[in-house]
Amino acid sequence: MAKRTQGWKEFPPEYSDERRAFAVALRRVKDCTDLTQEQLAKECEVATSTLNGYLNGRNQPKPEMLCAIYAAIRQDTDLAGIRIPHSLDELLALLSSQPGRPGSPPAKPAVRISRRRHTAAFARQRQLRARKRVRVPVPLPEGDRHPGANEDAGWTELETLMNRLLRHQTQDAFFMIWQSAMTLPAGEVPRVVASCRSAGLSEAADAVIANAARRDVDAVLRIVASFHEARQYEDATLLLNSAISATS
Repeated sequence: MAKRTQGWKEFPPEYSDERRAFAVALRRVKDCTDLTQEQLAKECEVATSTLNGYLNGRNQPKPEMLCAIYAAIRQDTDLAGIRIPHSLDELLALLSSQPGRPGSPPAKPAVRISRRRHTAAFARQRQLRARKRVRVPVPLPEGDRHPGANEDAGWTELETLMNRLLRHQTQDAFFMIWQSAMTLPAGEVPRVVASCRSAGLSEAADAVIANAARRDVDAVLRIVASFHEARQYEDATLLLNSAISATS
């Protein structure tokens, strides 16, 4: 598959260097795929005009949208064996360097803990409760096992995720969720989801599943099988429904 060539518009002179740098990097990433803007926009569930605005520097995407764009391009380039010139970390860093985005509201957390429980004090209490959670010293009877029964080892990055949410490091937190969903082996995803749910981060768990649903069909089926092995049947159903919605 050959890369699609495109003549990009010149940036208006009033654009800042930071805005130009981000748009140029995003264009270079877009040039790696043969997907048209219309096709890419459809993959990311965003209007073509909105995507065009990102590529021409008129506005900047939220971190979660940038991750979705990058994931769609990465999936296409991986199949073609094309190397992307910028990593997602680099794009997120360029995005975060934007000096006050005109007309855009302050960035909202990609994963909200709760509508009425955004205080750091509450989050710290929840973190302490998670650390003090009593573990059953012997296996539960076969019929009494619950979805969290496979979390003995736990997700090693859970505490890092919670700390980033406490510090309002939204982009870093969302990237952790996206990366775990898109790169971890199928057998590890249920542990991430179970760990998030046991810590009270249900929306983070749902976000992991939503991102995992964007993986290829074989990967999704392997993750579903892993959820079943872990007896996380509701999460398996949620993943299947999300995958169907993503492809419809």
